[in-house]
Amino acid sequence: MAKKKPRIGLVDADLLNGGTRHPNLLLMKLSGFLKDNNFVVELITTNTINISKYKLIYISKVFSFSPDPQFYTTATKYQKRKFRIGGTGMYATKTKVPEFKQFRERDMHQIENDPFLSTLPNKYKIDDRPFGIDLSRQMPDYNLYDDYIEQKIKEGRNPNYYNDYKRYSIGFLTRGCIRHCPFCVNKLENEISAYSKLEWFVSNERDNRGRLIRPYIYLWDDNFLAAPKEIWKPQLEALMKLGRPFQFRQGLDERIIAESPDGEEIAKMLSQCKYHGDFIFAFDNWQDRVKIIKALKIWRKYNPKKGTKFYLFCGYRMTPDNIERFYEDICLIFKRIEILMKFGCVGYVMRHEDYHNSPLPNLYVQIARWCNQQAFYKKMSFWEFVYRNQSFWEETTKKIVGRPKQKDYAGFMEDVKAGYYDNVKMCLPLRTIVELFDMFPEHVDELLDLFSLKFEILKKSN
Repeated sequence: MAKKKPRIGLVDADLLNGGTRHPNLLLMKLSGFLKDNNFVVELITTNTINISKYKLIYISKVFSFSPDPQFYTTATKYQKRKFRIGGTGMYATKTKVPEFKQFRERDMHQIENDPFLSTLPNKYKIDDRPFGIDLSRQMPDYNLYDDYIEQKIKEGRNPNYYNDYKRYSIGFLTRGCIRHCPFCVNKLENEISAYSKLEWFVSNERDNRGRLIRPYIYLWDDNFLAAPKEIWKPQLEALMKLGRPFQFRQGLDERIIAESPDGEEIAKMLSQCKYHGDFIFAFDNWQDRVKIIKALKIWRKYNPKKGTKFYLFCGYRMTPDNIERFYEDICLIFKRIEILMKFGCVGYVMRHEDYHNSPLPNLYVQIARWCNQQAFYKKMSFWEFVYRNQSFWEETTKKIVGRPKQKDYAGFMEDVKAGYYDNVKMCLPLRTIVELFDMFPEHVDELLDLFSLKFEILKKSN
């Protein structure tokens, strides 16, 4: 009788910290490689385990705010010899460049150079790598999370929450970037290279009725359009030929459309793609506004009605005592939104975890609540959203009738002076705005102008 293969444990540290909507791609590829070699693979989903039953335990952590698993931090020195731990969450927040570089280089190569994995044959028989895992070539094990998802659905979780786990093939067509953004794990990268081919990670698995189980593709490329044309164009043509709906989940670099001599060709080709959901770009820096406007003019020429979303990065390097930096950051969120509204685009606020250190962290939360939900963003100004939170609470909780659903700031201040809020609680969004205005009394008019920006009006004005 053949000897039973030992058990390998895989740990998604972010899953143990409450989970995300995205599976861990490295763990899925690692699981695929181990199962190709007939190992028993187990996704560990609790903080209490019997370490002795595993030959090795691989821990991957994408986000720095996810703590290391309890069974790892409490393990003895002898037990820790079984662990391999890595991921961007281990080093993304390191501020010293030499230290960051050391961690980054180690993390990017440790799995492909893992002493244990390097003893195992690679089923794809790549000429220069007959043993060990090739992460670019390895087909992910898309069923790794199945038992976990089934259990969570039984506990009451909406099955749609796990669409990214169940309905998508996931991969990178390219790796690298050229932008050197200080908050990004690619900040030391200088170029973009080809990485995977579609057939290396796109699943063709079908159900018993012949339908694709994973009909969609999403791509985690860091800056696909900034790759050389001999890379991005054939890859984009391959996506178009395949015909499956796809999306670049981390966004595309809109500035390339303005900067590149191929900008019009890029916009035209993307307009012909079977794209899934909104096109996603990024407008992280106010200094890029001239390029963004130029690119949007080209984009709307070929994509006049395509849903277009921009990530809006904010909250970076906030401190409690630097109120000038905080004020500028808030203003620039809305100034970027103003440009997007004029071109019929929506925003999506992406808060760096430093926002917690700002003088008024909840303001970022309220802006994101408004901006990131298109039903609010497209129908209400930010001020209207804030005040509607108050009137809705009064209607549904306090059962107050006869009050208008909306009031402008002048009408609100009349109620304040009349003592209305001495007897009626002010909801958190409204209290946050009042606190902001108290912090910057000399800028109330400017802030009100920004908070009154309205999608329908600005879109028509352009």
